[in-house]
Amino acid sequence: MRIWVMAGLCLSLPAAAQAQAQSQAQTQNLAEHRLQENWVGSDGNSRIAQISLRFDRPDGADPAMVRRLELNWSDYPYQQGNFPVPVGDAEVRATVKLTLSVDDQGVPQACTVQEPSGVAGFDDHACPHLLRYLRFYPALTDGGERTGGTLDVAVGYRSGRIMVENPAGGGPTAEVPRPVPVTPIDAASVGFGPDDGLPRNIYGISGALRVETDGSVSACTLDTPTQVDAFDLAACNRLRAIQFQPARERNGTPVATDYAFWVSRR
Repeated sequence: MRIWVMAGLCLSLPAAAQAQAQSQAQTQNLAEHRLQENWVGSDGNSRIAQISLRFDRPDGADPAMVRRLELNWSDYPYQQGNFPVPVGDAEVRATVKLTLSVDDQGVPQACTVQEPSGVAGFDDHACPHLLRYLRFYPALTDGGERTGGTLDVAVGYRSGRIMVENPAGGGPTAEVPRPVPVTPIDAASVGFGPDDGLPRNIYGISGALRVETDGSVSACTLDTPTQVDAFDLAACNRLRAIQFQPARERNGTPVATDYAFWVSRR
């Protein structure tokens, strides 16, 4: 990691002395910072050190699962403690890839680093940190059984200036064939209503349905479940009963594909 500070003061020094002065300035400028805590760099710009998580798992509907393991980030925030290494003005980026094993209560039990970042501070931090701070909502099978599983996780470490990153605009995308439900997928069709018994903070439900070439639904997997087992199971049972006009290629041939949905409770 190189942090060039006060370089202008070193221009008249011999090369060896300049390098030594820069090294000392770098060391003096490095400090420990708490995750998600802002500080101001030597250039007057606000900075932040934080971690991010990316879960590598299949998308779409899975015939065996009503919902997958979901991170319980609201009850178990993971931006805790200090950033693993002292940092200064320089932008820092590192990624540690690992496998996390979670039990049927949503508690991580084991963690193995698969691809280290090459920086000991990050590589030594990733697994103990996730085991300590992460908790999950258990997955739910189509048969109503709560279950755990393994997750491939990329832990991203970032320190640097606070900025808003605007994604670059892309060109037009190819049209994807999409099935059409014969009856509406709405609050009533998933079971929302005055007597649904759900907590007030449940605002909706989303997921994917696998629609076959005959318009039937073979799988329902929720991306935003209610986390109330009985309701999630019943909602998927209702949705699997809905008939679709299947997606078709340009020549009229029906194709099996996923149908993404979002239903508001209000």
